[in-house]
Amino acid sequence: MTLVRTDTDTRPNVDLPSLALRWDGLVVTIDANTVNVILRRATAGIPEIEDIGIEPEDGELRVHVLVKKGVRVPLKGLVTTPRLKDGFLGFHIEKMKAFGFISLGFVIKRVVERYPGRAFYYPDEGIVVVDLNPVLPPELFIDVRDVQFENGEIKVSFGPSQYRLDRIIENIGKDPFEE
Repeated sequence: MTLVRTDTDTRPNVDLPSLALRWDGLVVTIDANTVNVILRRATAGIPEIEDIGIEPEDGELRVHVLVKKGVRVPLKGLVTTPRLKDGFLGFHIEKMKAFGFISLGFVIKRVVERYPGRAFYYPDEGIVVVDLNPVLPPELFIDVRDVQFENGEIKVSFGPSQYRLDRIIENIGKDPFEE
């Protein structure tokens, strides 16, 4: 590619952040197997949960949990309205019932209790919020436009987003083992 300067060229817009990678229209796909491994690891050690998993199909994200509290009870629900804002992932869990009428919000409560300050459950609304800030780099700013559940995958479409390069540029030329 050749860049040619003409008299009509203008200076870069001062509103654009410098020292950053920017993108618009990126789609990230996560397969159900990967999410299930993460879910099983996050719930390991909770004695009431024997198995947990998700199934992204036909525009829905179904969740199933095998609970043992005296008796083994299969539990099914539907995850809806996922949102990501300021590093917090929130979603609504609908129909989280066993046998169609027994609400098992205690299962969600037990999972959230395992991560104090990092996960929150609002039982009256059926909303779960997870703080992803400890695992997301602070230089990353993302805008999630859409989330789709199809063909055993979760597809996340991003809008205008950026990754600040300041810290990377600061460390260019430094010995990473020098301390």
